[in-house]
Amino acid sequence: ALIRASKTPEEARTGLMKLLEVDEIQANAILDMQLRRIAALERQKITDEHTELMAEIKELNIILASPEKQRAIIKNELQEVGAKYGNDRRTQIIAGDTDLSVEDLIPDQDVVVTITKGGYSKRTKAEAYRAQKRGGKGVKGAALKSDDVVEHFFTASTHNWLLFFTNKGRVYRAKVHELPDAGRDARGQHVANLLAFKPDETIASVIAITDYKTQPYLVIATKGGIVKKTELSEYDSTRTGGLIAISLKENDEVVSAALVSDKEELLLVSKMGMSLRFSANNESLRSMGRGATGVIGMKFRKGDNLLAMAAISSDNKNYVFTATDGGFAKRTKLEEYRTQGRGGIGVKAAKIDEDSRGVLVGAMIVQESDEILAISSAGTVMRTLLTQIRETGRDTLGVRLVNLDSGISVVSVTRLVEDLD
Repeated sequence: ALIRASKTPEEARTGLMKLLEVDEIQANAILDMQLRRIAALERQKITDEHTELMAEIKELNIILASPEKQRAIIKNELQEVGAKYGNDRRTQIIAGDTDLSVEDLIPDQDVVVTITKGGYSKRTKAEAYRAQKRGGKGVKGAALKSDDVVEHFFTASTHNWLLFFTNKGRVYRAKVHELPDAGRDARGQHVANLLAFKPDETIASVIAITDYKTQPYLVIATKGGIVKKTELSEYDSTRTGGLIAISLKENDEVVSAALVSDKEELLLVSKMGMSLRFSANNESLRSMGRGATGVIGMKFRKGDNLLAMAAISSDNKNYVFTATDGGFAKRTKLEEYRTQGRGGIGVKAAKIDEDSRGVLVGAMIVQESDEILAISSAGTVMRTLLTQIRETGRDTLGVRLVNLDSGISVVSVTRLVEDLD
């Protein structure tokens, strides 16, 4: 097109030199060629390229239609790679010198463990429960069925062991992080997904421990007032089917378990407001095997039975906290509960009357810096500073802890041992 558009040979030569970046001699050689020869060269180049592509397509189709040819090609290519890169490995692959487990990947943090009477369990971040003033309605807790209530409600680390003591006298264990992580208003999952309970077994007590050296002994108490002290290490077992924790008498069942040392004491509290404090040393309460029946810890008047048991350290500055199903609560100095001999009826821990609905639902040892969590039968949770609950004597009813609607009762209380806001 350049040559045809040029008016003179000089103009065509100059245009070719600029377009093709050739010198004058080369431009003259091009001008000396006939145009048909130039066109023929381009056509031949295209024809040759087409012939090569068709031959390659034919060969590839033959390969695609023949698995034998495909394997032969792969074999040849692998041999070529082996010949080129088949030198000895310069580094060693060895097993890592580490005991990394799934738990190592789980953050060690405090959570609130919730377990219901129906066997539903969960763990929730403690920040989900905010502090409120005494006498409030509380915030919404677990979304429970109408026939289920929260029974075990406490704080623990995600790396702690949980020891589950059942009403039938057996003990099972699991890690806190194995419980489902759920929100404050979630019900959680049934422990049957985690523990292999036997028929008619329900959770009576749950204890969180760091390891089996946390305390030297573990004491189990039954509804009939029987207590048994056993070395904690005897409960260290990997058996998924659980262990015998205590041999129960007929019609008796486990209600509580606690960790103790020889220097500590035990406080037993009945549902009708009686209490008994005695030493946990070997003179007062000797150590027995896991399968033993135990000894009499406390006797009761007709219609009464054991509600709770707590271990007492040497610090008498602590308080005994009690709460009734009617929403009344109080704290009394621990020193007002004198030490007695094991096996007696004890002294009054709370004044029970018709206004307080008749029975205690919680009794525990607390410190002035603690906070109290109360759970109602409707599933609401009330969080209160212990300092907001007036200190009173043993034989008193206490103050209103929770305002309850008609037909609603307090079913469980527990404590927070530090500020989690």
